[in-house]
Amino acid sequence: MTDQTLSGYRIVILEDDYYQAQDCRQLLEAAGAKVIAISARIPDLPSLLEEGPIDAVLIDINLGQGLSFDFARALKAQGIPFVFLTGYDAAMLPDDLAGNGYLTKPADAARIMAALARAAGDAR
Repeated sequence: MTDQTLSGYRIVILEDDYYQAQDCRQLLEAAGAKVIAISARIPDLPSLLEEGPIDAVLIDINLGQGLSFDFARALKAQGIPFVFLTGYDAAMLPDDLAGNGYLTKPADAARIMAALARAAGDAR
């Protein structure tokens, strides 16, 4: 893939399925992004931000240890855009998070890149 849609973007992936996370990493890096973290658990946001700015986060709603809504709210409070990539229906999203990017699994590469580019680009 030679598309550099996400060139220069620093992206975090929150996904508890190893293969899904690695597929997303490969896709995003092929699109020019720098994946700065992959985590199956809710990471410490201040620690991530110490390493530099975050342009966007790709978030699975259910990380096995619980839901990621509070982390999404922390991102929102910091002005960091995110896109949910989940098997859950959009109706599950709380009202305060419903307006953010949302993709259902399985999502093809073009949809993932477009959603992240849109979210990150809108924040720049």
